[in-house]
Amino acid sequence: MSSSPPPPPLLLTCDSLVTSYLLYRGYTSTHTSFLSESAHSPDITNPSKIVDGLFAAMEGDNFWTLYLRVKELFDAKWSQWEIHLAKCWLVTKINCNSHTEIHDFFSSPPITLPSSFRPWYSIVYVRAPEKDSAFSSYFMGSFRENLKIGVFNFLNSVIKGVELPRILFLLRYMGSDEQRAVRSEIEGLRGKSRTLEEENEGLKRRVKELEGHVEGLVDVVVGEIEDDNKKLWRDDVKRGEMVKRAVASRGNVEEFLRILRSEEEEEGGGAL
Repeated sequence: MSSSPPPPPLLLTCDSLVTSYLLYRGYTSTHTSFLSESAHSPDITNPSKIVDGLFAAMEGDNFWTLYLRVKELFDAKWSQWEIHLAKCWLVTKINCNSHTEIHDFFSSPPITLPSSFRPWYSIVYVRAPEKDSAFSSYFMGSFRENLKIGVFNFLNSVIKGVELPRILFLLRYMGSDEQRAVRSEIEGLRGKSRTLEEENEGLKRRVKELEGHVEGLVDVVVGEIEDDNKKLWRDDVKRGEMVKRAVASRGNVEEFLRILRSEEEEEGGGAL
């Protein structure tokens, strides 16, 4: 599974996640090593930066360290390019009069030199190597530029074939247009949910108000019913008292019945 290199912001996000995870797990030594390597390792996702870094390092004293680091990272077939890079480095050092570094290189070569490289052992002793037929073509600016283009194309093809870690695919997916649309939809639904919650709270308050109003009506109705019951009770008491008086005064039932019929006729007449 191959893919184009992720953009630098995505790598920075991934690095931040890794450092946070290492600290969370207590891997302090690994965290320190990670920060150190991150600061000094080349950006292997950008072939242009790697090539510029390699050729710029030829002017200094850390070219071979950087080259071996890049070679180790990609673990690819560099043999077709490293001999040309060695020749370009030697030409650069000749132009800088850095003969000591050239002697050190041949004394302990950082790479395996083929037998065809033997003529270059004498370059430091040639009076004007830029004019010598064996070396003159390498002193031309076109050699350096063509070499840069060749190394760039080589690295570009290698990088495109590198399988990206799953965390980068995850981060890239989370930043895709599809995920942004999903997140936007979720935010919209959250807004609708908040609106419905507010409406629900308003309805609850209205229900409480109505409950209070109903309770007031119930109190009024109950009060009226109680008043009617009290009136009926008083009427019953009054009737009972009258019966008692009638019976006490006359001592017969006929008088009681007469009084009762009289009350009923009075109530009937009042109703009419």
